[in-house]
Amino acid sequence: MKKTVHVMLFTATVLALTCAAQAKTVNANASNDPNAMTCQEYIDMNPKAMTPVAFWVVNKDTHYKDGDYVDLEDVETVSAPLLLNICHAKPESKLTQWIDKIK
Repeated sequence: MKKTVHVMLFTATVLALTCAAQAKTVNANASNDPNAMTCQEYIDMNPKAMTPVAFWVVNKDTHYKDGDYVDLEDVETVSAPLLLNICHAKPESKLTQWIDKIK
């Protein structure tokens, strides 16, 4: 009986360590840098997050007079769908390379 408990504890420990190592690998591969986001990542993301990302892409490094920027409503109705169409055509490309095309 005691041997069975030890085997079960050992198996549970190995399983837990394997899961923890795998989770760490997945998190290490995920990029938190929007500059490195690919179109495929944009396509795969939650649709609710697409407009804020498109807003960031459109307004990134933009220097309008008096600190102006592209309105969120314009991004939501024009830029986000345009960026999505571009990304479906070229999913391997980076989002940042399409900044000039969607402005």
